[in-house]
Amino acid sequence: MVALRIVTAGALAGIAANATGYAITGRWFHPYQARTPATWRPGESWKHYQYATLIRIGACLAVACLYAALARAVPSFATGALARGASFGALLWGAAIVPLVLEVSLFVNWHRGFVVGLLLDWLVVCLLASMAAALALGPV
Repeated sequence: MVALRIVTAGALAGIAANATGYAITGRWFHPYQARTPATWRPGESWKHYQYATLIRIGACLAVACLYAALARAVPSFATGALARGASFGALLWGAAIVPLVLEVSLFVNWHRGFVVGLLLDWLVVCLLASMAAALALGPV
């Protein structure tokens, strides 16, 4: 039963993360993408967007499962499931996403504004998935 709650939480977070990702990267920070046109593949298609959607849902499922596996060890600066989930999401983002994106941005011709948008987008992904898992698990 717990596994079903975690998978459901991860899937719902993945759907929400796709919506927020569209708003953050696809709308707010997309103008920065246009400043480095030689970086991007010509001819995006719906197939690319479908793969990206599945990848983001998969990432949220993985974060939710990781939270469930490590929930008892998650430090929190406040009490409650949401605070514990937010702490985990922020730590995961800082340990995995930030170094990855920053290192890649050293070698890939991305505009700094796009890098900021990408970091913000994945912070939201990590927070949504871990907070959804925290709510699904309840008090640990």
